Amino acid sequence: MLLQKIKSFIILLGSSLKFLFFQFKKKRDFVFFSESHNYKLNYIDLLNNLNKEPYVTSLITSDINEYFDFKKNNYDVYYIGKGFFRTVIFNFLSCKYMIMTMTDLGNNLNKSLFCDNYVYFFHCMHSTHKIYTPKAFDNYDIIFSVGAFQTNEIKKNENINNLKKKKIYETGYFYLDYLDKNSNKSIAKTNCILFAPSWNYDVDSLFNKYADLIIGNLINSGFNVIFRPHPEIIKRNKSEYDFILNKFGTNENFILDVNPSNIQAMEKSSLLITDNSAISIEYSFAFYRPVIFIDYKEKIHNKNYHSISSSTFESEFKKEIALSVPIKEINKLNLICEDTIKNYKFNIHKTDALKKNFLSNISKSSEVAAQFLMNDNK
Repeated sequence: MLLQKIKSFIILLGSSLKFLFFQFKKKRDFVFFSESHNYKLNYIDLLNNLNKEPYVTSLITSDINEYFDFKKNNYDVYYIGKGFFRTVIFNFLSCKYMIMTMTDLGNNLNKSLFCDNYVYFFHCMHSTHKIYTPKAFDNYDIIFSVGAFQTNEIKKNENINNLKKKKIYETGYFYLDYLDKNSNKSIAKTNCILFAPSWNYDVDSLFNKYADLIIGNLINSGFNVIFRPHPEIIKRNKSEYDFILNKFGTNENFILDVNPSNIQAMEKSSLLITDNSAISIEYSFAFYRPVIFIDYKEKIHNKNYHSISSSTFESEFKKEIALSVPIKEINKLNLICEDTIKNYKFNIHKTDALKKNFLSNISKSSEVAAQFLMNDNK
């Protein structure tokens, strides 16, 4: 363990210094920042589209496993950790475009005076004004929205709060395009259910109060349950998370999925259960399989979201495509799932119509985004 920590620190020190010293030689065109390996598939296609001559393109990551993954494939990648070195690099970063999917820039990490443009891309298809904090996107210069609805929400927020106008490009959703091109849609098991609760600051979240009951109800009825917790649950709700593992971890019908990618879990399951997770829309749009929402508590991180709009894209999806189960009927969840798997007819036509109505540049989002940046860079 000690040797591993020493090795990690040596990589961190060497990688961070190498990244900083290169800046004295030439200003990079594009720098991608990744907080975690979990986001890799959200940006990999855009990175590949920009990682070519004559551009100088680099990736900095706080995840050492992601560093090794990209290093073996000959990317210009640097491990910067989560502490002192990351802070220094963010303060003195020199590039034309810093591309990332971390909200609240300027609060979590500072902006550099030597970076020309900060670019935000979304890692979910939700609306911008309800599940995000009020100032989530204020300090970005360029936004890659997934469609016109996000563009309109951001512009309305700028007008209401007298904010500096950002460049907003309706590129589409990178990860959905990746799923369409790289997932196997024919290996689902009929008795396999994916349970993916979202994370929330609320101590009375669905996971904290009902995960035990939901998983037990399904396993005792003969279902295989893939449990995919939000990464923040593992970090911030460790006692509740450990309780679930201790209770169900040895059960042959219980499958824990904490892989950086959620693709395998979606491929193998025939039904998804969640409360507010963004995986719900990805699951239906990419795999055309049913989603059951447990109606419990809404995820609201902006109490004044009504000033932008009382409606959201996710609420429209829930109303038009998904199924809902009131929390008082949670004891019947096994019967509802059994009936859904056997009898529910997924409406592909309606789903495609919603997808086309809300999302831009389906199947070519990363190419469009790369072209926007290359044109902007001229």
